[in-house]
Amino acid sequence: MTVEERFFLAKEDQAFDWLKRPALQKLFALLNRDGEEVRVVGGAVRNSLLGGKVNDIDCATTAEPSLVMEWARAANIRVLPTGVDHGTVTLMIDDESFEVTSLRTDVATDGRHAQVVFGRDWAEDAARRDFTMNAIYLDAAGRLYDPTGSGVADAKKRCVRFIGDAERRIAEDYLRVLRFFRFYAQYGGHYNTPDYVACIAAQRQLASLSGERVGAEMQKLISGRYAVESLDAMLKGGMLPAVLASVPSLTRFARLLELMSILRLKPDMTVLLVALCVDVAEDAKRIAGVMRLPNRLRDAMIRLVANVRTIRSISEIEIQELAYLHGKDVAHDLVVLALVRRQVSTDLTKISMLLHNLDLWRPPVFPLSGRDLLDKGMKPGRQLGKRLSELEQIWVASGFSLSKAQLLSRKVLHS
Repeated sequence: MTVEERFFLAKEDQAFDWLKRPALQKLFALLNRDGEEVRVVGGAVRNSLLGGKVNDIDCATTAEPSLVMEWARAANIRVLPTGVDHGTVTLMIDDESFEVTSLRTDVATDGRHAQVVFGRDWAEDAARRDFTMNAIYLDAAGRLYDPTGSGVADAKKRCVRFIGDAERRIAEDYLRVLRFFRFYAQYGGHYNTPDYVACIAAQRQLASLSGERVGAEMQKLISGRYAVESLDAMLKGGMLPAVLASVPSLTRFARLLELMSILRLKPDMTVLLVALCVDVAEDAKRIAGVMRLPNRLRDAMIRLVANVRTIRSISEIEIQELAYLHGKDVAHDLVVLALVRRQVSTDLTKISMLLHNLDLWRPPVFPLSGRDLLDKGMKPGRQLGKRLSELEQIWVASGFSLSKAQLLSRKVLHS
């Protein structure tokens, strides 16, 4: 058996139970005919080998896109031509989506895009992929195919390794520099050192990529389980400040993750970025622009850095005020950021209890409305809204204790 044909039986491994999903079986039945073949490839196979979760299932097939779409439509399967020019279509089967890509060979690359031709050679399809752990295929019978000869071993060792010459792989698509570090952030283990050196050498080429592509990879990287180690590797290589367009603080980032773990909180992208490299609103605006982040994420970062500075102590009522004004999730983030910045004392047992109580807390309802102020003789308009807002602030500052009558008697009504 040649290296290109070597395979391992995986169907008895419980980690591959998803192979039995009815929707996937329908896909196999659809495309395994008339001399064509389909296999699962990429993340689903890799994650199963590592005992991780399987979400998306991507497939490769010898059938060309036009034939895949023809057969799917004939079977009343919804087809989305998500990347048909590059051989990829998405099939919707029983409310599950499957990306199906025809076997390909690159004929021209410029570091950002590739021109491809469709083929039928699994070894050639594997050779054009980036990492060995990404070039493992699984067929309908539960056989694992490892055309590079080291994909399965590298996956199990959590070794991020380019297929073939790293410089050539990188020159085909410079985003692979960030993908290299993103995979390291997700899977840990180790990386092939010559490949790391090649990535560092090519870092200047990242400037040729769109902000959207860089931003998407960096968000995945920062969310990885081993993000600290990966970011540290990027920092030591001199590339992290340029990618983030800021001076990162890995110490602060690592402390955030440690505290979030102790307090059993799941960090979202907003708090991760703020801890890593956002100190003031201008930082948030710059990073959002460079990485083409959504406006809602930019605004959320600005809100965190603006409000965390006001926190000097943590008590039940102060946490409740934060939750009332910003929502419980943001309150959690603000408390942890205040701890990270060492603005408050680190009594984690107390804070854990307070956050637990907050989860059970039901925000009170502000007892006043605009109608109450109209009944007191105020005229409709902007001034009424301003007075109502001022009264709500007074009510919140009182620990939500002032009654409707007490609020209506406040001098602010007549100022």
